Amino acid sequence: MTRVIVGAAIILVGLSAFLGFSLFRFFVAAVLIFVGVNIILGKHRKWEAMSESSIKEDKISEVAVFSAVNRKVESDNFKGGDLTLIFSGGEIDLSEVKTDKREIDLEIIAIFGGAKIIIPKGWRVSNKGTAILGGYDIKTGPAAEKEEGEVILNLRGTAIFGGVEVVGK
Repeated sequence: MTRVIVGAAIILVGLSAFLGFSLFRFFVAAVLIFVGVNIILGKHRKWEAMSESSIKEDKISEVAVFSAVNRKVESDNFKGGDLTLIFSGGEIDLSEVKTDKREIDLEIIAIFGGAKIIIPKGWRVSNKGTAILGGYDIKTGPAAEKEEGEVILNLRGTAIFGGVEVVGK
């Protein structure tokens, strides 16, 4: 999914330069059409400002456009998920989750936005994300050798003019 989004963005930049149209005008129009269609279809609830709330799901899937996501995940068998932030910010607190998996995938797409992920003590992070005029900041302490039974969070996704911060509890 990330390859498709990044590839499409690069193609759009190339087409805008080649054909001489304003990519910014196209982007704003596309976002407004997307927002309008989802409001008509009744999917606008996630775009309202969200206060912190807890969810007890094993997989997280959140989308925020021009708003915020603030979730505390409480799961006994967390399996990962995805987070998409466009012109938005978010904080996902995974500090209390438990899992029987040794590797968990979390895909984060942050376009003109930022995400903060709080992970449990002892988890390691494997950053496999792509940053385009954005960045990833992993603040989980010094890297140590992998220990038996340790959980590895595979961070995937893209940060375009945005950032992803991972902190340990």
